[in-house]
Amino acid sequence: MLNGAILLVALLVALAVGVAQTLRLRRMQRAQANTLKLRDAAQEAEQAVTRHLRLAEHDLRSIGMSLHGHAEQLAVDGQPSAAGVAAAASDLFDMADDLHDQTLQSNAGHSLTDEQVDLTAVVNDAIANVTAAIGPGRRNWRIAKDLSTTSISADRRAMRHVLTRVLGNAVRMTRYNDWIEVALQPHPDGLALVVEDEGAGIAAPEPGAAGGRRDSRGIGMRLSLARALMEAHGGRVEVAARTGVGSRVSLVFPATRVRQSSIRPSRSYAVPLQEAAAAGQ
Repeated sequence: MLNGAILLVALLVALAVGVAQTLRLRRMQRAQANTLKLRDAAQEAEQAVTRHLRLAEHDLRSIGMSLHGHAEQLAVDGQPSAAGVAAAASDLFDMADDLHDQTLQSNAGHSLTDEQVDLTAVVNDAIANVTAAIGPGRRNWRIAKDLSTTSISADRRAMRHVLTRVLGNAVRMTRYNDWIEVALQPHPDGLALVVEDEGAGIAAPEPGAAGGRRDSRGIGMRLSLARALMEAHGGRVEVAARTGVGSRVSLVFPATRVRQSSIRPSRSYAVPLQEAAAAGQ
């Protein structure tokens, strides 16, 4: 009888312990589920805010580019208000840079959909976008014939973003009726799409600069999206600039992404910036 009572008590204790552990496990699971829901909700809210900030950044750049074009037209007409309009455009560009900085995610990846992309088509699309944004402003465009025979494997939408940002930057650094040249040049890593202008010359990154946020006057902010998308394609962005000479932005594509091109590897890639600027005059 005593042994039976002891066994019964042991079973009851074991059952109580099991029930307690089960309840504790369920509480932990509920808490974890609530934590996951809160985390998911927080991530969705953050993504929504990021989307709104990027839309605002895009709108600010568009308005800034329009004001930039109007300021140039006012300057051509000799209107004293040109300087004030140009300053307002510069302020909008700076605000857009700051907004972009707030939306940067160092570990964010880019999902690409590769297809055969005709370089002439995406360059013309980008020029149309930039020309429409600048309004009454005007630039002279010189497009190399080699582009019409060149195609690459890339994400078409991403390439349109890259070229719109690079050409928009060239417009910002040049003046009314200045020339902007788009050409192809061979590169040790493959092929380079080169955008040259005869403007003020943007500030290239300092040697050994940290990989995070860089000065918004240079490649760090203005061309950060172009850089990220080119790196996602296995390429990169190279910048050369000199004050009063102009700037050269090279979009370097790896050889594996070049489907066809008339460019011969024997052609010289390293054209001095001064010679390139003189040729454009």
